[in-house]
Amino acid sequence: MKTKSIRFRLTFWYTISLVLAIIVIFASFYFITRQVLHDQTDSSLKVHSNKIVEIITSQNTGMHDAIAREAFVEEFSNIPGMLVVVMNSSGMIVSSSQTVSPTDSVIRDLFAEANQSQKPFFTDRRIGTSELRFLVNPIAQNNSLLGVVIMGHPIDVIKNALNSLITMLGVVFAIFLVPAVLGGYFNARAAVSPISDISKKLKLINSGNLSERIRNPNTGDEIEELSVTFNSLLDRLGGAFQRERQFIGDVAHEVKTPLSAQRTNIEVALARDRSKEDYQQALEESLVDNNRLSTTLKNVLDLAWSEADAARTQFENFDLSELVQEMMDLGTKMAVKKQISVDGSIEQHLLISGKKDKLERALINLVDNAIKYTPDKGTVTISLQKKRDQAQFKVKDTGRGISVRDLPHVFERFYRGSRTDKTFGSGLGLSITSAIVSAHRGEIRAKSQIGKGSEFIVLLPLSSS
Repeated sequence: MKTKSIRFRLTFWYTISLVLAIIVIFASFYFITRQVLHDQTDSSLKVHSNKIVEIITSQNTGMHDAIAREAFVEEFSNIPGMLVVVMNSSGMIVSSSQTVSPTDSVIRDLFAEANQSQKPFFTDRRIGTSELRFLVNPIAQNNSLLGVVIMGHPIDVIKNALNSLITMLGVVFAIFLVPAVLGGYFNARAAVSPISDISKKLKLINSGNLSERIRNPNTGDEIEELSVTFNSLLDRLGGAFQRERQFIGDVAHEVKTPLSAQRTNIEVALARDRSKEDYQQALEESLVDNNRLSTTLKNVLDLAWSEADAARTQFENFDLSELVQEMMDLGTKMAVKKQISVDGSIEQHLLISGKKDKLERALINLVDNAIKYTPDKGTVTISLQKKRDQAQFKVKDTGRGISVRDLPHVFERFYRGSRTDKTFGSGLGLSITSAIVSAHRGEIRAKSQIGKGSEFIVLLPLSSS
């Protein structure tokens, strides 16, 4: 398994999480058990010690009633391992459950601490080979110290039990570790398996079989979302490839037609000797075909420029108002033959950042189309004004308009609507305009109504400098 793979990382983190959880649970169990055992020991010591103190103080004979001492010492001596030492105020042992010397350092130290603190306290001390939990309880009466009750309970058993518990928990942990790793691996494999299937499927998809799709698992989780996203991406790629194929085919057709016509004219001209006028006519027809071919190639180059990432690196600030004024003047000259009135209004000094010659091409396409599809003595209105942080350019004509069926497709490459049946064109003009506007971070939209004309609106961001 690769250490950088998602499967390995899922297995690793699953195992680590489970191990940490087990450690926390086992540690909590251990510390709670230890605390419970110690609390039980302390409680037992406290109960027995208080009973002894109660017996002594209830006799009102001080620490000299031998019968009473023998009675309670005998009672507590039946508790296995329990050490009971009763000392008087002088530090002498009055009675004990086991043979203990008053000079024993542990007993002497405990008595000294009790004499000083005058309050009960717990402590752990070792006597010989045994470790005991002690409760040292001073006996006071009438604000005077009568003596001290020292009770000790062996805690070796508790420590041994806790050590055994640690061993058992360690064994259980080791037993759980292997299944935890295996469980993490199989869970990770199950989680990653759909992604692996998607990866394998995607490796099989290329430009020749973009119709293939990833099976939707219908699990309602992120895997289904990923599958849907990839299928959506494949749909877009398939559409893009289809459009590119169509575009290449259309370009080939547009190039082939003038080339074929040009070749035919040349072959006819060379078939036999002809007059100067015939040769001149053949050359003029060839020039028309050549111009058509040049226009198509220029259109393709403009489309390629608008889609290139480096297009925006060539931008510079310029006055859009001056450019639109030039377009209006040019449109006025173009409209003379059809006696079309070209008018409008231009807001001055609107600066934008872009490629001036490309935008000029885009805007002249709109003006040219407006004049081309407007009948004689019609009107074309050109306007430019500021709209918030954008420049709004409008071209409106009084032509026959665009049908509802054609309007959504006017910016598609090589699309020729019903109004182009008698007008020469490559079908790239509006698509080039749209592409150039998009390259300038702008937008273009069209409005039209049959019999009333069309209006094209271009929005371009104003320059901040």
